[in-house]
Amino acid sequence: MNDAKSTETLIQEVARLKTQIDDLKREGAQLRKAATVLEKDQERYKRLLQFLTDYIYTVTIEDGAVVDTYHGPGCVAITGYNSEDYAADPDLWHRMVHEDDIERVTAQAHQALSGTEVPPLAHRIRHRDGSVRWIRNTIVLRKDAAGRVLSYDGLITDITKLKQAELEARQREKQLIQAEKMATLGVLASGIAHEVNNPNNFILLNAQFLREVWNDAEPVMREYERDNGPLYLAGLPHREAAENVREMISGIIQGAGRIKKIVNNLNTFSRSDPGDLNQTVDVEAMVESAILIVRNLIHKSTQNFQVDHAPDLPAVKGSVQQLEQVVINLLTNACHALSDPQQQIGISTYREEQTGRVCVAVYDGGCGIPPEQISRILDPFYTTKRDSEGTGLGLSISYQIVKNHGGELLIESTLGQGTTATVKLPEAKDT
Repeated sequence: MNDAKSTETLIQEVARLKTQIDDLKREGAQLRKAATVLEKDQERYKRLLQFLTDYIYTVTIEDGAVVDTYHGPGCVAITGYNSEDYAADPDLWHRMVHEDDIERVTAQAHQALSGTEVPPLAHRIRHRDGSVRWIRNTIVLRKDAAGRVLSYDGLITDITKLKQAELEARQREKQLIQAEKMATLGVLASGIAHEVNNPNNFILLNAQFLREVWNDAEPVMREYERDNGPLYLAGLPHREAAENVREMISGIIQGAGRIKKIVNNLNTFSRSDPGDLNQTVDVEAMVESAILIVRNLIHKSTQNFQVDHAPDLPAVKGSVQQLEQVVINLLTNACHALSDPQQQIGISTYREEQTGRVCVAVYDGGCGIPPEQISRILDPFYTTKRDSEGTGLGLSISYQIVKNHGGELLIESTLGQGTTATVKLPEAKDT
């Protein structure tokens, strides 16, 4: 009887153990499956980290102090240094921070260590290759139940291109403001020219009248001197005074005439252009008109200005005003390129023998343009004078005007030696 009970108990225990073994097998299979999934997830995570353009770093903290820092593999793409470099040199990251940003970066780290949530911080670092990069550093804190910081994860994003785009946008905004100012100045110049013209006409007419009066009075004064002895005018003997008066009246008439010509050119230049490109343009006269408008700037910029016109130059078809605008812009650029009044500016007109095109070349002995900028010099808003008065519109507009006239604008430059801008226009054909 006892043996039967023992046998039954043994069978029950074997059945129970078998059930436990089956349960363990199922749990083992589940664990193996979970391990496989976890292993795949880890591999996927590693691959993602490897190919991220951003990179993640982790700072481990104990008792408010940093005990370990891990930099993900993506750090190489952004900083040029790998994880081993950071592990070997714990201060490497701080030395990379740009000197102008180190105070803000240090403050962000101290706030994170103290458990204060911090906003993302944009700052500069020095890449391993020596270049300066902009990054955005975003920090996420991990705390225990008591609110103590255990670690924080940081996400580093390269925003260099974004910063460059923002800088270019701000620069273009400044250039547009400057261009608007120049347009406003053109309107004001037109109004001022009109106001100047009125008193100048008064001066010119009166000076011409005074010359006639003097011519009529001088024979009377000579006769008076012959009959009555020496005649003095303003303390000077008649003969000396007469010579001075003639020169003064002649100078007033010439000066007023020059002012009138300048005013007329300004009015023509600032007048709204209807866009007619069928005018017959005397290139030599157009160039002389442009020179007259910018003569003051030329005289301030150089003591060595030369003009060379080819004889019997054929006319071209187009807009006198638009082509004059091109020449004014090229002369202005030449003036701005000089650093010494002894440096030369010149303008020449000639006919290209091979093609028959009429050419206007403006050259200067100034600073020249770097080779890497030549290909972009005609782009809108691109300027080599970012710190001064340049808008980057002048050459672009000039290029478009010349193109609309069926011509070509060529820029040739040697750094440190000077620049030559050549406008080539088709000769006007008789119809």
